[in-house]
Amino acid sequence: MIGQLVERAALVAQIEAKTKEGALKELLAVAQTAGSFPAKTMKGLQKRLGEREAIGSTGLGNGVAVPHVKGDDVQAVTLVLARSKAGLEWQAIDGRAVHIVFLLVSPANDPETHLRCLRWISTLARSADFRRFLLDVKDEAAMRELLREMAPKE
Repeated sequence: MIGQLVERAALVAQIEAKTKEGALKELLAVAQTAGSFPAKTMKGLQKRLGEREAIGSTGLGNGVAVPHVKGDDVQAVTLVLARSKAGLEWQAIDGRAVHIVFLLVSPANDPETHLRCLRWISTLARSADFRRFLLDVKDEAAMRELLREMAPKE
């Protein structure tokens, strides 16, 4: 299942947005373009992401944020992995800027898969080697190859 997530992942070598809100909107649009959900669902998912961030930042520290959302019209679990060289203010737990964002969008009716994906993502987020390598690779192809190396053998 993680292997499929990696192969379908949408990758963004450089986030264009300069704010957390802008980045969430940009990455959600990438997930929509990747076929995760119909365009009519975008506003509702944006609202849910904003509400989730208002409860507590998804900035985990060490330059990583893991915003995540579930929706009724989401077709399949989708990962968008993105980088921000300059960093984004995210109200992270350690107060540092975020350079790596994992956006996870999941169907509302499959909470177990959503949690399994979040567990795997949190393993990546805690890995100093993964973070360093991800920030150093040159393009999306190299980003995907790194994800493949880090995927559990299923």
